[in-house]
Amino acid sequence: MRKLKPRALTKRDWLVGARKLLIQKGISNVKIEPLAKTLKVTPGSFYWHFSGREALYNLLLSDWIDTNTAPLHKAVEAAGSDPRQQYLAFFGVWVLERDFDPAYDSAIRDWARISKKVARTLRQIDNDRIELLIRIFENFGYQGIEAEMRARVTYYHQVGYYAMNVREKRGTRLELAPYYAEILTGSRWLHTLGSAEEIREGMAGRLRLEKERQDEPSTETGLSDWPDRVQLAPKT
Repeated sequence: MRKLKPRALTKRDWLVGARKLLIQKGISNVKIEPLAKTLKVTPGSFYWHFSGREALYNLLLSDWIDTNTAPLHKAVEAAGSDPRQQYLAFFGVWVLERDFDPAYDSAIRDWARISKKVARTLRQIDNDRIELLIRIFENFGYQGIEAEMRARVTYYHQVGYYAMNVREKRGTRLELAPYYAEILTGSRWLHTLGSAEEIREGMAGRLRLEKERQDEPSTETGLSDWPDRVQLAPKT
């Protein structure tokens, strides 16, 4: 039987290999020869796809933005106008790690310590994520500096979670989620869900919160409490 020719590597293959090296060993090890060795090809084949190592680095940065930030925007947009759904969607990307790799974020932060260009990009992305959170808190009824400070605390807490390498079972994080939500949003609305599984369903976009505000939020305390009824959306 005739042997099949091995598949030619694509630019995507080099990117995936570079991402793995970045996460596992840091940017100082993302070099053409070690990467070629990992992919079991000659270093010369790299230049069929890239003009040089800097081109690969630029692609890595773009890939990180696409895979670790764009999903946050997509999730919040898909959640509709209800700030509770938006909050759950945002945290669903983080906690359930849907289209989000915390190790990739950490590797980029390490890279930013030795690269001004990466540091600038990271700062822009951090600000972009915080702006998204600000809009969510504004939808909860907070304004100005109060919305911004809640967004910052939310974001800095999560980044700190990764920086401290906190090891916590996902079930535990889901059980604690209502307490975090109460502190961050100023309301006990997430306590109305009966279990960690319901919170997981909400974060995954399969829980529809069919409630109306009882009152307009106070300018002093933010969001007023919400009624208790929730409804599970049918699973598809």
